[in-house]
Amino acid sequence: MSQPAKVLLLYAHPESQDSVANRVLLKPATQLSNVTVHDLYAHYPDFFIDIPREQALLREHEVIVFQHPLYTYSCPALLKEWLDRVLSRGFASGPGGNQLAGKYWRSVITTGEPESAYRYDALNR
Repeated sequence: MSQPAKVLLLYAHPESQDSVANRVLLKPATQLSNVTVHDLYAHYPDFFIDIPREQALLREHEVIVFQHPLYTYSCPALLKEWLDRVLSRGFASGPGGNQLAGKYWRSVITTGEPESAYRYDALNR
C-alpha cells in the first residue's frame, strides 16, 4: 500500500477567530498525519518571512494547498507577500527555478457572501 501524499496546507487568514467557514475547513486537516497545517499569520505576524524555511517546506511536500478568504478579489496581504518572496526567481521560475516541478497546487478560497453575490449583476460583480 502506498503512502498518502504529503500535503502542506498554507493557511492565511488575518482574522481567523472570526471565520467559521475557515475553522470548519481547517479542523479536519489538523487531524491527518500526512498534512502539515502552516498558519502564516501565526508564524509571521510582522510579515518578516523566513524564506529558506518556507522553501524547505515546499520541497518536503508533494501537494500544496492555499486556504484563505477572498480579499478584494485577491488573497490577504501576507499571502501575497509570501508568494512574491518565497516563489522567487531561481527557485520557482527562471534559470534553475525548477524546485517545484511535479508538485500539485490547489486553492481553497472562502467568501463572506453567498455565491449569488458574485454574479455579473450582483453586489460584488
